[in-house]
Amino acid sequence: MKIKILKQLLLGTLIPLVISCTSPEKEEEASPLKPFDNTWTSLRQHQTPQWLIDAKFGIYCHWGIQTLEYIPEYADLSVDERIALFKGEKFDADHWAALFETAGAKFGGVIGWHGSDFKHWDSDLSEYNSSAMGPKIDIVGEVSKAVRKKGMKFLVSYHSIEKQDWIDFAKEGVEKYDPDIFWVDASFGGTKGANHHKTLVRTRYVGQAEADRPVFPEKYQRAFITHFFNRAIERGKEVEFVYKSNDIPPGVGMRDLENGILSETAYDPWMTDMDMSVPPDWETHGWFYREGIPLRSADELVDMIVDVVSKNGIFLLNIPPRADGTFPQQVVATLTELGDWLRQNGEAIYGTSPWFIYGEGPNEVPLGNYSFHHNNHFAGIAYSNKDIRFTTKGDFLYATCLGNPGDKLSIPSLNASFKLRKEDVISITHLSSGTSVKWDHHEQALDLDLEGIPLDDKANSFKITLDFNL
Repeated sequence: MKIKILKQLLLGTLIPLVISCTSPEKEEEASPLKPFDNTWTSLRQHQTPQWLIDAKFGIYCHWGIQTLEYIPEYADLSVDERIALFKGEKFDADHWAALFETAGAKFGGVIGWHGSDFKHWDSDLSEYNSSAMGPKIDIVGEVSKAVRKKGMKFLVSYHSIEKQDWIDFAKEGVEKYDPDIFWVDASFGGTKGANHHKTLVRTRYVGQAEADRPVFPEKYQRAFITHFFNRAIERGKEVEFVYKSNDIPPGVGMRDLENGILSETAYDPWMTDMDMSVPPDWETHGWFYREGIPLRSADELVDMIVDVVSKNGIFLLNIPPRADGTFPQQVVATLTELGDWLRQNGEAIYGTSPWFIYGEGPNEVPLGNYSFHHNNHFAGIAYSNKDIRFTTKGDFLYATCLGNPGDKLSIPSLNASFKLRKEDVISITHLSSGTSVKWDHHEQALDLDLEGIPLDDKANSFKITLDFNL
């Protein structure tokens, strides 16, 4: 039998059989993505785009009639009275996008719907919108165009989910503006107050919703996400759906923590949306611009970005504009400082992957009011020059110290008896200055001699070149 098969191979009679075996593989590679079915099982096959995993950092803005709510003389007015006063006379979407870019963001956006029925786009379904009333500006449309001109991906967020016609407005937003990221707030599912499963099965979220936070029915959730994903396939693009807590089954989209940071590395990519404002208490809580509310510093923003990225996360920053559409000088200065750091150290951030452990240091991330939701709402998480975070890319391991370590830095996690042996480390470079670093690798730690190196008071990234040859 073996001789017969050999003769057939030599004579070429089995060539058609070989071709028939390889052709289906080629056809499968060339076949387009199949549309999703309207089931969670099908929707779980969706993959988070690599461009988002690599982007790491984005910016969006809470801006609208609610901005006027925090102006004392307008505080007692009705929503409709505020619409007439919402002019946005200095709004410039290109300036917004340029500021996002200056800060180092790779995607940017704006809220599309928040706090009332007033829409922030040129809707064909309702004239109660910012294009027909108030500032007469298609806010979502202008920001989407400006962001894309800068080569960034576009995010839109929908917050006011109370009626079932929400899905029609959401689909309109997809059709008109083709967002790369569609972000929904807690009313999409109503599980924010029951962030962990143990809480979920013990509370009123089983069988009933909060009176002031109606739960969007599952059939509408599935219908919209299916539409969003399938429209992206038709347009030949990769998108992501971002949601809160347990609002949809795991694996369908990317979960988001509001003003929250995880204490450990997550095995699914996640997002935090962090407000640049730091209210002194819950009475002054809000994501819109308020005069006199303190802002997070560039130092704190750098520390949070590094921490979040080391834990497999994406950092989304809210920067609230004034009612006229401009940003305070302090916001511009802080974002410029942040962007300067990222331009010098971005190699340790963009396009990286988490390492075996996220890092080391004495400072613990506390639980918040809703587990990890809001645990940094009041800037309570502390970082110091004793905290170190790890990321990796190619044959490089990046160790970022969240402060100025001084002349000596010891990293016990990188000792010669854990993942790295003495022969594995080829060289170490201080990333922002390009200066070579002297080191000593032993059983207790990797010790860096930093004398004479121009260190940054915010954070310092060290590029460790590793030898992976066997």
